[in-house]
Amino acid sequence: MSFLQVLSSEWLKTRRTTIRLIVLVTPVIYPIFMLWYFSRYNDPSSWQVKIYGGFFEVLTVSLPIIISLLTGLISYQEEKSGSFMNLLTGPVSRAKFYFGKLFLLISAAIADIFLSTFLMLLGMRYILNVDNVHYDLFLQGAMLSVVGSLILFSMHMLISFAFGMGASIAIGGGGFLISAIIGATVLGDNIWYYIPWTWAVRLSQVPMLLMPEVKHAFGMQLSNLYFQELLKGIVPAIICFILVTIIGLIWFNHWEGNKSYE
Repeated sequence: MSFLQVLSSEWLKTRRTTIRLIVLVTPVIYPIFMLWYFSRYNDPSSWQVKIYGGFFEVLTVSLPIIISLLTGLISYQEEKSGSFMNLLTGPVSRAKFYFGKLFLLISAAIADIFLSTFLMLLGMRYILNVDNVHYDLFLQGAMLSVVGSLILFSMHMLISFAFGMGASIAIGGGGFLISAIIGATVLGDNIWYYIPWTWAVRLSQVPMLLMPEVKHAFGMQLSNLYFQELLKGIVPAIICFILVTIIGLIWFNHWEGNKSYE
């Protein structure tokens, strides 16, 4: 079975499940809610900056709990459909199963984040009537949100299969609080690049430094700060994602499926 067939099989498994409902409904409801919220404000001097900051802050702060829930549901689904026997004794290699589940989640996140961003941009242009929408910076924010959250997918895949859905959601809840307190406030200014749950929040906010409104407010060139903040977040995010993915694959290849479910 090819890797694409594995991906297709994993997607079919989500039919009539909460997983597919979350993946298909959330990216539509979220921008509608944000458009309604920001429709009550109209400050031409900083409106777009506030929309950008609010849209990506709420999105990325919520990612830890959403990712923990999705990965937990996937492990729970496998447990209920045969106590993991399809994974442990099936004809497909464990590596393909592992990467199939991981990349299905990451692909769904990419599609959802970019769909939400596109809908938000359309709403800004045609509903809120925002002038000179910074389409490129919003798309950068979407991309950086994905990059910053990659580590969470690998980490929660490992946690979900090793300890179960409850542990994944509990840790995701803690990650939600960390991302909100340290990632979204000044408390984390000097330590955020050491904490995986804050990477998506902080990285998604970096493109705001290139907005003309922000440059005008500070009265200075912010390009150097932009690249400094990108490096602080992207380098550890990619390195840790690769390391945790490798560790998870090694563990999955030796897993017997009976440590926390008997």
